[in-house]
Amino acid sequence: MDDHETDLLDAVRTALIEAGFDPGSGGGEGVHLVRHARGVMVGWLPEEIDELHARTSGAHAPGEAGTGLAGLHHATGLALDSALRTAGFTTETLDDHILVLPPPPA
Repeated sequence: MDDHETDLLDAVRTALIEAGFDPGSGGGEGVHLVRHARGVMVGWLPEEIDELHARTSGAHAPGEAGTGLAGLHHATGLALDSALRTAGFTTETLDDHILVLPPPPA
């Protein structure tokens, strides 16, 4: 990883921390940052899914868990994207991750 890649990763991490997120590294639970060939991938995995769903929506019938979690995942993605764009980054949505692109060369 060269200095520009490290700088982008650090800048993304700093922007997310300033927006109130707690980004880790790798692909664990919570907000995570992963180096990508085109920039930095930002994703989110909830903690224990059953525990999270129980805390956010109470008791549910079998098969309903995915609906609430999908909405929560979407809302979290929107919040992450908004925080990154507010910090001046250009982003692209790729599946359920956000790709933060480096600034164009000067």
